[in-house]
Amino acid sequence: MSLLGAGAAYGLLGAPTINFAEAADAGTLRVALDELPKQLDPLLYQTNPGYRTMLNIYDTLLTVDYAGDGALQPALAESWKRVDAQTIDLTLRGGVLFHDGSPLTADDVVFSFSNSRMFDPKSPGYGVAQQFLSTIQSVEAVDAKTIRVKSKVPDPALELRLTAWGSQIISKKAFEAAGGFQGFAAKPVGTGPFSVVSLSPDAVTLKAFPQYWGGKPNIETLVYRSSPELSSRIAGLAANDFDIITDVPADQFEAVTRDSNLEIVGGTVASLRIIKFDTRNEVLKDARVRRALSLAVDRQAIVDALWQGKVDVPHGHQLPSYGPFFNPSRPAYAYDPEKAKELLTAAGYNGQTIPYRIRTAAYGPELATAQIVISMWEQVGVKIDLQIVENFAQMMAYPGVGMRNGVDPVLVNDPLFGLWRSYDRSQKDIWSNEEFFTLGDKLQSSTDVEERKKANTRMMDIFDEDPPGIILHTMGVFYGKRKGVKWAPIPSVYMNFRGASLA
Repeated sequence: MSLLGAGAAYGLLGAPTINFAEAADAGTLRVALDELPKQLDPLLYQTNPGYRTMLNIYDTLLTVDYAGDGALQPALAESWKRVDAQTIDLTLRGGVLFHDGSPLTADDVVFSFSNSRMFDPKSPGYGVAQQFLSTIQSVEAVDAKTIRVKSKVPDPALELRLTAWGSQIISKKAFEAAGGFQGFAAKPVGTGPFSVVSLSPDAVTLKAFPQYWGGKPNIETLVYRSSPELSSRIAGLAANDFDIITDVPADQFEAVTRDSNLEIVGGTVASLRIIKFDTRNEVLKDARVRRALSLAVDRQAIVDALWQGKVDVPHGHQLPSYGPFFNPSRPAYAYDPEKAKELLTAAGYNGQTIPYRIRTAAYGPELATAQIVISMWEQVGVKIDLQIVENFAQMMAYPGVGMRNGVDPVLVNDPLFGLWRSYDRSQKDIWSNEEFFTLGDKLQSSTDVEERKKANTRMMDIFDEDPPGIILHTMGVFYGKRKGVKWAPIPSVYMNFRGASLA
């Protein structure tokens, strides 16, 4: 086992030195995360810490009912209509203010989707934008209240794209005054229920925005604190240092609930727990090795041992929330160690060590999962170098990577934003399959539901035949919480504090 050093790159902005002061009053909600976002521009930071903080800083033109059936809902646009298969017109909500007091304008919306922000390959925001917004050709102001969004192709999911990560609306004036991405990411200006007070390696502090168009939040101050170790998060919750802690595994529920003032909330979320392959690794170039590693994993044993059966083993890269694209008859993943050994022999595997990187606090019982999976792999003769890293930058550092832990979050209920977003052409240096990419183009350009279903089915087949990763189970996200905090998690990796309150 090796440990990558703490001297790896901190992130885009380095270590900010903004002063932090936490208000110690009844209006402050304190949330402990395993890792904090390094900056606060959604086009620069797309991980769970970003999802959990920035949902409360920004709004999108449209949103979905995350707590309910996932239906489209108005947000910064009060209404919208389809003009044709490639065009939507949206009417902006009146009276919306940015955190600096300036009014939301059509120019701000157009700028938020501008080439310099997201569509120029040289832009720092290009990579994130391509995952959700790649089909958008233009965003224009028809008049002061009307926005026209045009797609490059007939786009069945154009409305959904306007709810997705990266489509948050920002202040053009604030972005330009900050000198661009780096300055804006340190102290951004959005229209959400909370504005940014400070950002540091130890905490992100937000305050309620009194003029929020959706109504001022009940919480005055929202503080996200850094607490990488699970034991420290649980101890801090018990000591009343935190009000909510994230990512409590099932085997630690009792450690929380033995205190009568505390409870566990949460459940399965729209996210798949994945072990991801980097096919630049010489051993993993051979799909037979990757299929063997998948066949060697007893997924249900992991779910039963570490999650008390509270999460599911999906049948393919899909979720029930996909509606017409969900196939409940798709076969379950096989556990077949003997077949795994046969594939390894056929591939000429000869005991080469494969690196496997994890962060111990990132995805529930991380270390325990890795230890179980490594044991299963060793039983079929595979040698593993387990590398424990401290942050996402170290996880992704190349060369040296072979496999890594990860998730495929489904932030919008369509396979475009699950399977395709996670493995489209932007990931081709890590894994590439031209048939998959061609089918993905069809999935995002056809308005024929049956044609899209056929493309998605074949893409799932390719995922299993030439695997970019191993699906372990759906993610369960469980939180420890003080009973006096009125907050209900949603079945998503997002944390929404718009309606939260303190007793």
